[in-house]
Order: sequence, then structure tokens, then C-alpha cells
Amino acid sequence: MSVISDLYEALSIFGVPIRVHPMLNVMDGGRINAMNEVVPFTKADLDGDVDAESLVDPVVPQSSNITANLSESLSGGGNTVPRRYAWYSENKYRVGTLVECLDHVFQIDQLADYDNVAGIFVYYLKGDDALESI
Repeated sequence: MSVISDLYEALSIFGVPIRVHPMLNVMDGGRINAMNEVVPFTKADLDGDVDAESLVDPVVPQSSNITANLSESLSGGGNTVPRRYAWYSENKYRVGTLVECLDHVFQIDQLADYDNVAGIFVYYLKGDDALESI
């Protein structure tokens, strides 16, 4: 085995089901409604996306936010679920792409500076504020 496959194999123990929506990107502004207005994406848009891709890739909390969330929860407020994650994938996507995993909707916030190390792209996901609440 090569070093590249060993790295991805080691990370694969953190694999979770992911549904990626490459055609639904918040950087594009949303979708166009019947009155030709740009409106936020909805859960119905995600459910009806025929271009969605299903993957199983490693997704782990960003360590700096675990500390911040733990601190916030101990002070009596906030949520203990991290809002930012690192996603390791062999597939390339654009910043702003909507991603469903861990029972939440995220958007790709940024691609790591070392975007293609050992054949793996590292994306930072954040909770998506652009998705219309349902």
C-alpha cells in the first residue's frame, strides 16, 4: 500500500454518510422563484436535488471549536454540538456548496491551504445560515 491510501484509510474510521449538493451553492445567491427573485434554499430544495451525491467520508470536529463550545456550555449557555467540522474527501467541490451530514446542513466555508495533500481535499464546514428555516 502507498502512503496516500494508508492516510485516507486511517481517516476512514471517522467516515459518516454525507450528501453533497454540488449544484446548490450559497455563493451563487440562492435559487430563483416564480417572480424571478433570489430566495434562500429550503429543505425541499435539498430533498429534491437530483444532482446530489452520496458519500461516506471522514468528518471530525475542528479542535479549536470543541474548546470554545465546551467553554460556552460550561458557562451556562449555548450548544455542546460543534458548529464547525473538518471534512476529508477525495472529491473536489466549490466553497459555498451545501452539505448534509451529522443530521445538519452545512456549507463549505473554506478549502484548507493544503487542499490536495496526499490526494485528499480538506474542507472546513460551518453551520449554514443561508438555508431558509422550515
